[in-house]
Amino acid sequence: MPSDFIYDDVPYPSFVFPQTSPDRLATLAHIHGIDAAAPSDCRMLELGCGDGTNLLALAFALPDSRFVGIDLAATHINSAKMAAERLGLKNVEFFEMDVTEADAVSLGEFDYIVAHGLFSWVPEFVRPAILDLYSKCLSKNGIGYISYNALPGCLIREITHGMMRFATRTIADPNEKVASGIKFLETVVDAAEDDSIYQTMLDLELEQISERTPQNVFHDDLSEMNRPFYFEEFAGMLKEYGLQYVCEAEPSELARIAGFRFPEELGSDVITREQYRDFVTGRRFRTTLFCRKDLNVDRTFPIERISGLSFAGKFETEESENDPSDASMTFVTAKGHKLTLNHPLTKTCLIKTSDAWPHSIKASDLIGAAGKDDAEITLGYLMQLYKAGFIKGHRIELTSVTSISEKPEASRFARFQIEQGGNAVATLTGLNLEIKDPAIGRLLFLTDGTRDIEDLTQAMLEYAAEFDQDEMLGEEEMRESVLNNLEAFAESGLLVG
Repeated sequence: MPSDFIYDDVPYPSFVFPQTSPDRLATLAHIHGIDAAAPSDCRMLELGCGDGTNLLALAFALPDSRFVGIDLAATHINSAKMAAERLGLKNVEFFEMDVTEADAVSLGEFDYIVAHGLFSWVPEFVRPAILDLYSKCLSKNGIGYISYNALPGCLIREITHGMMRFATRTIADPNEKVASGIKFLETVVDAAEDDSIYQTMLDLELEQISERTPQNVFHDDLSEMNRPFYFEEFAGMLKEYGLQYVCEAEPSELARIAGFRFPEELGSDVITREQYRDFVTGRRFRTTLFCRKDLNVDRTFPIERISGLSFAGKFETEESENDPSDASMTFVTAKGHKLTLNHPLTKTCLIKTSDAWPHSIKASDLIGAAGKDDAEITLGYLMQLYKAGFIKGHRIELTSVTSISEKPEASRFARFQIEQGGNAVATLTGLNLEIKDPAIGRLLFLTDGTRDIEDLTQAMLEYAAEFDQDEMLGEEEMRESVLNNLEAFAESGLLVG
């Protein structure tokens, strides 16, 4: 059966990819000295857009920007068009289109072009067409994004791919194929020599595969087309089309590069160094940003570029926040990462940033009227913290409702995701938030601006009665639960009114 029919029959799982946001791409471009288009007023193209979830989230968050998505699967495009209509989004278009037949002239010019989960999973003849679209459609200061499987890490992954394809070579049904492939891999792991390096390696691969959705496993692990690349090879392909490497889409990669020890004989060539780093780390996946070859990519990261950003982050502190002295203060992120500082102004900046969450705050407002020397030191620290992923940098200011109104309203897009049966929602801060409890998802869906706290309490009591009458909360307890969850929605950047 042709692969395009399989793609239609088994839609690729839909997600929001924060790393593809114009805000993320513009911020990374800015600190590399590239004057990319403002995220709030740009044009973005997504190749292989799937059911449009990623572009729909971006179009909702950036109403003055324009978005275009193309995909080969009619099922996906029809779903995307219906979703855009239901959401009332006029700034996004979707086209059923083969990238090898895409007309660059009719598509036009774009400030940002992204292809996530496409490049490694298409036939060899399609990749030149993808890169050709970038070369023809990327604006002068545009930023491209392509994700792909990387070597040498994927050499390990290819072992389990081969096993699963071997075991399912006579099975046609996608669901049966996935279940049989995983079961066969489990038997191989059990039969391998106990405590051997080989068994450990296979066990880790099995664990990762088991955590993914069946659709993801079908398209990624059982696909006949899954081509990983050495970074140097990919960079060479970019060069053929007049493009050059900028960085990876995750800012923390910049800190890892800075702390990495390269042999002197490698010289300073960024491509050689990146390939060496992949060899040492066993990298298996890249999210690469690039631009036109005639642009100057500045990797010196002068601190003045930080002053043009806004910052966001939420921390706990292990010491009193009222101590402006040189005493050390430890900041702890939600993931448990810790940072200890003793520079007074930098400590104050992090406290201000955390207090503003989920809003972002401009660097100039953080620095305030500080003296030149103190301001430069602090900007230097902020640059390091951004590159380490400790704080988020933005080219736009993040805003959302942080107080609970008489009739609270959650993001229409997040409510749409819940209505569609999703268990993760896109926040207005550009992140994915997993909704583990269906009851919380129900409350989020009901928070549509038409109900006050009492209405929401009664609605949730009725919802709870449908499932577990023995352990139902009383009315006062439910009201408190509703209020606590609404506060969590506000904290997460999900409320709009």
